Amino acid sequence: FHYLAQRVKAPAPSPPSVQVALKLAAEKLKIPEGSYDLWDRYGKIEFPEDLQRAMHMAGAGDCVVLVKEHEHFIQLRAHEEKHKSTENRVSTLEAHLKNSNTRFDDLVGAAREEIMNSVKRLEGRVDNEIKPVIDALIRDKNRLQKDVRNIEEIVGQLDLQEMKQIASDSFKLGNEVRDAVRRVNDMQSAWITDKAKLTEMCMQSQQDLHELQRYLQGKVDVCIEADGDLRREQQLCVERMQMVADDVRILGDEHHRLMRQCTGALEESEELRTLLGQVREDNEHLKSDHGNVKTRVHCLEGTALDVWEGFMPGVLYFQRFHRIARGDDVQLSPDFQLATGRGFLAATGLVIGNNEGLAVADGPCRRFGTPGSNVCYFELEVEEVKSVPAGMGGLWVGVSLQSAQEIIKHPAKEFDGWLVGGNSKAMVCRSGTPADLPIDPDKVPETFAPGASDGTGITENIHEAIALLRTALPPRLKGEMREFGSQWSSQHLKRGDRIGVLWRCNRDVGARMRVSVNGDIVLTQQFSDAPTAQAVGFFTPVVRLAGSGKSVRILPGLSPPSRMLADEAAPPTSAAAAVAARPSALRGGGPATGSEPHRDVGASTPR
Repeated sequence: FHYLAQRVKAPAPSPPSVQVALKLAAEKLKIPEGSYDLWDRYGKIEFPEDLQRAMHMAGAGDCVVLVKEHEHFIQLRAHEEKHKSTENRVSTLEAHLKNSNTRFDDLVGAAREEIMNSVKRLEGRVDNEIKPVIDALIRDKNRLQKDVRNIEEIVGQLDLQEMKQIASDSFKLGNEVRDAVRRVNDMQSAWITDKAKLTEMCMQSQQDLHELQRYLQGKVDVCIEADGDLRREQQLCVERMQMVADDVRILGDEHHRLMRQCTGALEESEELRTLLGQVREDNEHLKSDHGNVKTRVHCLEGTALDVWEGFMPGVLYFQRFHRIARGDDVQLSPDFQLATGRGFLAATGLVIGNNEGLAVADGPCRRFGTPGSNVCYFELEVEEVKSVPAGMGGLWVGVSLQSAQEIIKHPAKEFDGWLVGGNSKAMVCRSGTPADLPIDPDKVPETFAPGASDGTGITENIHEAIALLRTALPPRLKGEMREFGSQWSSQHLKRGDRIGVLWRCNRDVGARMRVSVNGDIVLTQQFSDAPTAQAVGFFTPVVRLAGSGKSVRILPGLSPPSRMLADEAAPPTSAAAAVAARPSALRGGGPATGSEPHRDVGASTPR
């Protein structure tokens, strides 16, 4: 491994593994894992094949692998070195400050000792020089007085001339004594002045010492605040570098993805040009064939309206999931047949109060049976599951009275529906109507299929059916999602399981939902508050991806198996029902398996 100025050797991993090589480099070079990449002279080593290539190209000699540290870690190391240098400077300043305090204390002590020595010298000088002079003057005075007495004794013996002479001598001696006293007084006044100056100098020195202490204390506080600011700035720099590293990684992944897409697009462009020419030729043939087929379909639909009660022309059954009628967290495959949920709340099994994991088919279910006694059926295939704690449940399956377009128009994507699944639960969903959204009494719900408002509906009087529907499900201001107990838990579904859902509205009251897993019936659930068969038309498949259920695929165009229809069959009661079964063969619905008379109600030729 070659890292900066270091070169270390390590045994080659067998078999070649990039992760093992990264760990060896971290152990040998004493650097943290994840802060570097391995390179050889041919590029970055990301996969075991790259490491095997580097070892192969090295031959019998040492395989030299260059360890390149990430840019943000290099900058972090530079910041650490800068921080260490800053700490060294602070330590140096603290040492200088400590030395300055010691030197100042030494200078103050030296000045104090010098002042004390000066005072002692002055006192010694006074004792040694001034006091002897004063004592000598006193002795001279005493001696003078003695002399005066002697003179007085001698005055009588001396004449006047001698007296004058003595008087003049005495006057001189007096002047000398006064001069001596004046000099002593001058020396005392000078000593007092010097003492006051020394006292003032000592006070000034103490005041300067206090000011210097305050100044140094302020400098220390400033250094402490500067150290705290440096630490905060360093922490901010580390956080910013981490954010920059995350952004760089995300941008790198996006860049690689775009490069792969561009490469694929360039490779497909040539194929698309050839395909476009073929499509143009096929389009011309399809245009001519479309007119013929359209004429035939209109003839078949006209005949079906005459012989089949409740036939609905122009209905397009579901083929995939709707690309807009879904939860914000749901992702669809390019063909819109695979839905994957990624919501946090739905992943915990919570589906009430949110639309996470919601996936709605792009059309209604096929209906099988006879008018007034028909069933809706669709199937799903589990593509991906995940491990969740026990009791969190799985996905929900059911039907919606509203179509995908009606669910999109609702602000909260609410609908009237019935679902089962989760942790052995059944759920009834009611759609709320906002107060600012008026209800149009003449609008025909899409459950009665396109064309109902034009006079061709599943019942002879579409308005009577709408009245029955609004009586069974009256409008409400606020939506509601209500759970109750059931017998089937979807948490134990596995990848590849096929779920069949059969829904039937009863003639008198309520509805029944039957669920099968891989052909085995696992649940028959009654919903007493569902509308009757005379009040509804088509139903739309609905899935809620929650709990262990992460991804499902919708399977269009399937008929219910005979086991699902065993208790749901309703044989025809008149010859008209037997006659009505014949047009289903023309439309591709056909009877159910065996001899059961169930048929695709309202089916038409797919567009």
